[in-house]
Amino acid sequence: MLGIKAFGFEGNFMRYAYDFCPITEDGKMINDTDDAKIMSNWIGFGKTVYAAAPGKVIALIDSCADDRSFNPMDLMKDPLALYGNYVVIKHADGNASMYGHLKNKSTLVKIGQSVKEGQQIASIGASGSSLMPHLHFELRTGIDKKAEGLPSYFKNFYRFYGSGNETIKTGRMDTGEIIQSKQ
Repeated sequence: MLGIKAFGFEGNFMRYAYDFCPITEDGKMINDTDDAKIMSNWIGFGKTVYAAAPGKVIALIDSCADDRSFNPMDLMKDPLALYGNYVVIKHADGNASMYGHLKNKSTLVKIGQSVKEGQQIASIGASGSSLMPHLHFELRTGIDKKAEGLPSYFKNFYRFYGSGNETIKTGRMDTGEIIQSKQ
């Protein structure tokens, strides 16, 4: 934790963070023969990102390239810089949902705009500190360097176990799980 404290962070904002990577039916994130350097070859690149809950957009960046690059020194002036392109939505309870590594110029919302649950807000990209195209999602207490991560509960999804699956009406997800939305 000493490393992140050097940039002035006081909270554990990623305590309950998720990285969602869309895959094919056979579990691939990219076709075997495709060049991983070309973003459009990844299954998730450009897939739709929806708002998890209603709220108001309080922060966003939409101008970072999908080149998986990040300068850690940018954290000195922007505590959200590692996400590249991002949208942050503040909810009625005062907490905020963060959607990171979004595709360049894909944001469909503006700061100050109210959004509804399930509204399309952007597309998956590979901007910022991203190894591959994916959606970084976290619920947090705010967007400053004191923000704390909060547990997220998801609705209506399947959790896969080997050859079987379980329907989850409301629940949390664990690291490494393979899930699918029921919608």
